[in-house]
Amino acid sequence: MTNPKDWQAGVTGRVAEAVRRFREERGMSAQDVAAACAKLGYPIARNVIANLENGRRSSVDVAEVLVLAKVLDVPPVALLVPLGEVGEIELLPGLMYSTGEALQWVCGEQPLDHEPTNDLELRFDEIRYYNQTVYGLQKTISSSEEYRRKVATARDAATREANVKLVNQFDEIIGDYSDELRARRGMMRKKGITPPALSSELAYLELSDHDDWGHVSEETPDASGSRPAADEEI
Repeated sequence: MTNPKDWQAGVTGRVAEAVRRFREERGMSAQDVAAACAKLGYPIARNVIANLENGRRSSVDVAEVLVLAKVLDVPPVALLVPLGEVGEIELLPGLMYSTGEALQWVCGEQPLDHEPTNDLELRFDEIRYYNQTVYGLQKTISSSEEYRRKVATARDAATREANVKLVNQFDEIIGDYSDELRARRGMMRKKGITPPALSSELAYLELSDHDDWGHVSEETPDASGSRPAADEEI
């Protein structure tokens, strides 16, 4: 059984990562966020935000999530469910759900473990979950390609290495999404449901299980600026 404290730390970690990511995307410092929280009427000190992002806090309360979401201009659910970042999360202690299912539950769209009552509802549900996973995969591929371009244009080794690391992380997530989509397409066929047609970008999902999942994109330069050989990892 999952240790409740470990699960709580995992939830806090997801919120912390989302806060850091959205804060950086908006060009805000921890002090900027703290000042905006105070202006809203619920002060969250800069060191509290820093401790959250650095993993030195084991919990985050609902009030903080709401205020931080407003300051970062995102819906609160975006701090709780990393849609487009990972394929599944431990939503409740010891219980893994896809990010699509988690989003629907947190938003009140559908109960967890909902069982369709008829064939038409089953088909709608399968296609809905499938499309959510495709969206997450496409968004992650887009992010990976963005950082590949940054690697190619980086002017110093430190920036290049940091971007190569991010590309590797995104590509791991792409692999997870690819595996999930392959499995979902197989499940749909077993249920007598024809999966939606794949775009050329995602044609690799029809490869056999032993084939490489690698998506179609430019090779990523390594930290020195050279491109790796075909059988090398970045």
